[in-house]
Amino acid sequence: MWLRLGRTAADQTTLEKRMPAGLKLSCSSLAFSDMEWDAALAEIKKLGFRYADLAMFEGWTHRPFPSMLTDPDGHAKKIVAACGKLEIEPIAIHAEFVLGDRQTFPGLTVPDAAARKTILIQFERVVSCARAAEIPLINVQAGKFIDGTPRETCLKNAIDLLTQMHAMAARRGLTLSFENHSGTIAELPEDALRILTDVPGLRLDFDPSHIVRNSISPEATVSLMKHVAHVGIRNAKPGDYNLPIKDGKLYFDIKPFLAAFQEKAVKAFVSIEYYEPSMRDNIPKLKQILEAEGIAAS
Repeated sequence: MWLRLGRTAADQTTLEKRMPAGLKLSCSSLAFSDMEWDAALAEIKKLGFRYADLAMFEGWTHRPFPSMLTDPDGHAKKIVAACGKLEIEPIAIHAEFVLGDRQTFPGLTVPDAAARKTILIQFERVVSCARAAEIPLINVQAGKFIDGTPRETCLKNAIDLLTQMHAMAARRGLTLSFENHSGTIAELPEDALRILTDVPGLRLDFDPSHIVRNSISPEATVSLMKHVAHVGIRNAKPGDYNLPIKDGKLYFDIKPFLAAFQEKAVKAFVSIEYYEPSMRDNIPKLKQILEAEGIAAS
């Protein structure tokens, strides 16, 4: 079992040893949001995964976010019990901060001081939960550009919060990453690199599906590879990052991405991240494709 509660500050860096030597497959809980934790994890186990990413978004999946905020240690114990029973190892928490407004809240770019303070309070509790459950990685979204707000202001707002959040995670021996998600301030490689450069030690949750959706060449992402701590993936094509698998094939060529990971010695979990229950039948199909490329699930 991965968990040993009660580690001291001196041995917190042992969490780094949980990361794989190269690439390993994991499965996100997002596509199982219509199930309770035990049932969702049982399905992930049944599909042949040893590692799982736990999505904890407000108003989204398994409704764990409120309980995590009010009782992070108690929530960690629930995670440990559910995963331990099935011998599944949780390797990441995906957290999002929308403050009750998933449709319009811009996330980490928000200028309002009270909202920014609330995000930091909530994140500190996510860190406490991850630390107690010994989950080594927290992934977040970098936020959205805001109409009427200068682009540079949005970037600086997000960088300021990510700087503080990275420090909070690092003090507890954890790693923080953000995703190059379409529609966020990090969707373009140059903006993602700007954030990573301005926050030393911050890492990237790299999703090739968004690169493909935005018609960006894999070669344009090479400078990001040394920052990658986690990889998310679905089938994609230009204009769409969430497509089913047909005829056992991806719509894009994954080999240039895998070659870049290998060339830059990327160590990361590669998570299958279909996020709708209606799409979860594609998980075993994508798993088969990735295993054929040499990425093992155990």
